[in-house]
Amino acid sequence: MDIRDISTIARKELRSFFTDKIILIQILLLPFAIVFGYSMLMGGMSSSMIDSATKVEKAYYINAPESISKAFDEIGMKSVPASDLEKIKKQIKDKESNLLLVFPEDFRKQLTDINIADVKEGKNIPDVEIWYNSEKTASNGVYSTVKEILNSLQPKIFTVNAEKDNVSHNLGDENYEFRHIMGTIFPMMVFMAIFMVCMNLAANSIAGDKERGFLNTMLITPVKRSSIAFGKSVSLFTASILGSLSAFIGMAVSLPQLSNSIKIDADMTYSVSEYILLFVITITAIFVLTAMLMIISALAKDVKQATTIAPIILMVLIIATMLTMNDNFSEMIEGLGFINNIIPVWNSFIMMQHLLQMNYSMTDVLISGGVNLVFAAILIVILGQLFKNEKIVNNT
Repeated sequence: MDIRDISTIARKELRSFFTDKIILIQILLLPFAIVFGYSMLMGGMSSSMIDSATKVEKAYYINAPESISKAFDEIGMKSVPASDLEKIKKQIKDKESNLLLVFPEDFRKQLTDINIADVKEGKNIPDVEIWYNSEKTASNGVYSTVKEILNSLQPKIFTVNAEKDNVSHNLGDENYEFRHIMGTIFPMMVFMAIFMVCMNLAANSIAGDKERGFLNTMLITPVKRSSIAFGKSVSLFTASILGSLSAFIGMAVSLPQLSNSIKIDADMTYSVSEYILLFVITITAIFVLTAMLMIISALAKDVKQATTIAPIILMVLIIATMLTMNDNFSEMIEGLGFINNIIPVWNSFIMMQHLLQMNYSMTDVLISGGVNLVFAAILIVILGQLFKNEKIVNNT
């Protein structure tokens, strides 16, 4: 191999990437758009579900005592006469209204006359009726809110975890919920975004050159075939680094937005070094994926065939991320221990999850990154050998 030849080919490939506006947009903007856009979409959906479950509207009450009705007025419920009972029940059934709370007419008197013997036997106890429609999300949400208020109005004989200064009964990380969500969704988004870019670039870089006949022209020059393979690898690795940077900017920008959208008050404490580790562990896995895509492109007869086969890897990626997202598999995955570190690409999923959840070991990160780099290097050597095979190069 000749370093100058590798450098020349890499510069030629990069020049073709950066002078093509479409490719440039794919590298620099597409990963950002996918990660940021998906985060905002997910945040919007979560926010909408939370709002629909907690927002109180089209909810009414009948015969509520004045001391109790104030609590329902504050959340937006409205008082209606008893004569509207059947009408509103029909509206709830037809999903036009959400809830109707009905107190007995002599509710206050019943409370006054109640005795302990009746309570023990479950007799003559005032019954408050809540009419709602379980087929409607908003109705279910209002029902939960109203029931919680009614429970809070009942007499208390003891408290549970009453608020005290400087006392937290939660012995775990208060921000774990948010970090857990980040650790389950962002690895998938980042890898998918970068993979989409690398798939198209790899297909056009090798299979595209074969299809256009340009690769044969290069092969008759004095440049070694292994140098051509390494030169193309350098250019694609460079593009993948830029794509990864774009995806990580999208992740960094969307983190606070996502936190606000899903109503989680989390204190983001990721340090610069942790962001660097996330970036590095992702890049090492992307190198492996890019090398695999280049081998597929070299074996394919044309761009169409290359882009048809490559999504198989993407499907494997999706399945892998779904496994890391599923709590039922978490114990099994943790039980694998060191094995997780020596499986290329998979190790990066696990390490990204642990880094985002602030539960990582620097040793594990370094081992995983090193395994990925070694495996990527092996794949590039295989690619160089494929370039020496005339049948593969000439599609014969």
